[in-house]
Amino acid sequence: MKDRKTVDILLHNRKRCISAIVCCSVLSFLVFLAICDQLLSQPDAIVQEVGWKSYHMFTILANMFMGIASAMCIPYAVDGLRYNNYHLPRWIIDLLLMATTGVAVTFLIAVTVLSPMTSYYRMMLYSNNILFHTINPILSILLFIFINSDHRVSFRSSVLATVPVALYAAVYFVMVFIIGEENGGWRDHYQIKEVMGYLPLPLIIVAMILVDFLVATLLRLAHNKMHQKRKNDVMAYYQFSELYDYSDIGSAIKALADYNRTRDLGGELIVPRRIISMMEEKYHSNLSLEELCKIYIDAYFRVKEERDK
Repeated sequence: MKDRKTVDILLHNRKRCISAIVCCSVLSFLVFLAICDQLLSQPDAIVQEVGWKSYHMFTILANMFMGIASAMCIPYAVDGLRYNNYHLPRWIIDLLLMATTGVAVTFLIAVTVLSPMTSYYRMMLYSNNILFHTINPILSILLFIFINSDHRVSFRSSVLATVPVALYAAVYFVMVFIIGEENGGWRDHYQIKEVMGYLPLPLIIVAMILVDFLVATLLRLAHNKMHQKRKNDVMAYYQFSELYDYSDIGSAIKALADYNRTRDLGGELIVPRRIISMMEEKYHSNLSLEELCKIYIDAYFRVKEERDK
């Protein structure tokens, strides 16, 4: 029988997989819904970028990026239900940081700059703005911190998170200042020319990238804190659970392989390298990760062959 700690860990991991499937699906759908609404909207005194011109706005592009990044998490969450373990590749976590930073910046600008210029109702609650500026950013932030916190995010990732803003700033500069609206470019919908009456353009660009970097850093710190807490709980489970309490690490890994094989009806081998590393910290066998993984693989197929007889 499983001890109480085992049941709690497995139940928590399963709930996390289900939460990821539901929340990522809802977020992707809301992004799709908001963009469709924007494409079919009519221009007004404040927003003239509707239809295909919607893609001129950073808010639309950031939400699209977030919707795509969220959708990419769903297959991993579905697969995680098989092992009660939601695991994302590191490159997807970096992608999520970029996307979450983008929508978080739109939320910040809407609250601190745009809303005082118009009204909080118009910017945060009116029409599809409630999705673009409020619901989608908040849901994205909560997802990144509390559910998609699967790897420790590095400082380098915070720097990479500024790339979308820097690219958009470069395209905006070319389309507005070099080509110009009269020649088929973009309208200065962010009114940068007016801001240039107070600040030079290079300083505006640096300020935008700096704000983006600070937002990415705050998200990274919050994400890493939640990741470390989850890692400590999982590590404690695999180090102290009665299921894996043996005299040597070889026996513990064989028990892990046996347990995973009983849950894997499809017979697909996935080597849990992170879990094996956690077990090594308990036993201090001085064996390499490659050797420990080989023990797991040999035990896994031995169990399979015995069950197939």
